[in-house]
Amino acid sequence: MKFGIGLTEKLQIKAETIEECDLISALIQDSIFHMTYHSFHEDKKCLRLMLNRFCWELEKDFEQHQCYFRVHSGLYIHGVESIIVNGNFKRSRGYLNLLAMHASEHEINLLFSEHKHICINISELRVYLKDLHDIYPTPTKPHHECLD
Repeated sequence: MKFGIGLTEKLQIKAETIEECDLISALIQDSIFHMTYHSFHEDKKCLRLMLNRFCWELEKDFEQHQCYFRVHSGLYIHGVESIIVNGNFKRSRGYLNLLAMHASEHEINLLFSEHKHICINISELRVYLKDLHDIYPTPTKPHHECLD
């Protein structure tokens, strides 16, 4: 696994195990996604999504910089056999929050806000997360209400 963190370094992770996919899931939590920012390359069996990712790995730097950070990142899922979309993405308000990615040996599930869900059947577990641009500041951090 390649993992780079820093204000000037771009994050790159290759995941081939469920545990490594769990790490990617934590890093892409609260990413902003628009359904038009994806592509499927059938010849390469690769689904590509562009995310506006909150930089959870830099959250600890808030005191020093007085801001949080976001970055445009690519999520690449290889070995795609089929894709099942649950929930009408066309009826969404344009942008959705990516809440989590759950991986198993033969399936990756992407869970979004508004009860949207993409189930990806895979022949192999190979996922990449790569920052595409430099980070940029944001004054806000995603907030979740605790449910009791």
